[in-house]
Amino acid sequence: MSNDLSFEIKIVYDNKCSEAGFLTDFGFSCLIYNHFTNNYLLFDTGGNGKILIQNIHRFGIEISSIKKAIISHNHYDHAGGLQAIYQENKQIEICVPYDNLISFRRSLPEAKVRGILEMTEIEKNVISSGQFSGKFTSEQGLFLRLKDNKLILLVGCAHPGLEKFIIKAQGLGIIKGIIGGFHGFRDLSYLNGIEFIGACHCTQHINLIKKSFSEAFCHMCVGNSLQF
Repeated sequence: MSNDLSFEIKIVYDNKCSEAGFLTDFGFSCLIYNHFTNNYLLFDTGGNGKILIQNIHRFGIEISSIKKAIISHNHYDHAGGLQAIYQENKQIEICVPYDNLISFRRSLPEAKVRGILEMTEIEKNVISSGQFSGKFTSEQGLFLRLKDNKLILLVGCAHPGLEKFIIKAQGLGIIKGIIGGFHGFRDLSYLNGIEFIGACHCTQHINLIKKSFSEAFCHMCVGNSLQF
């Protein structure tokens, strides 16, 4: 592996498309390898644990090697696979939006569940945005700080508005890339200057984004492995 790498991101759950041998289903999850800590982290868990686990195994990765699971928000298509992950890895630490802490602790009473309220460094160079409260749900994203201090922004659905995540990330540095579901986001001026746009899952205006940012746009498929 190159010493220049900061993170590797593997798309392990999505409903848009897949590489050969991987399964699609409605939802989102990506597996992060942090080169600063040599840890695997899981961002969201899709909706079906069996599909999620099969896709992770397809990459040759054991569930027991995942140190932490970060849940963006409590909708089934992002948290539905968590129970299955926990059953295979009882040592995993789970980070959820603070507003959802009680419900996750009720469903996983013996698990290590942490509620995230404010912007928090979960481990070296992996930073939770802190929760944003939307009309129907609270949600957190992740900022991955690269060796050049630029950022990769990971979002689940961005229900509170993608621009809120972008603005908060910009307070830490330059955003190099965004990956995840953009939901109904359409104020495309916020994407200006971003080198890598990996809109997927629930992104309603994905064709408009692709057309407007043809050089930066990248199709996200289950089975993709990205290096930053």
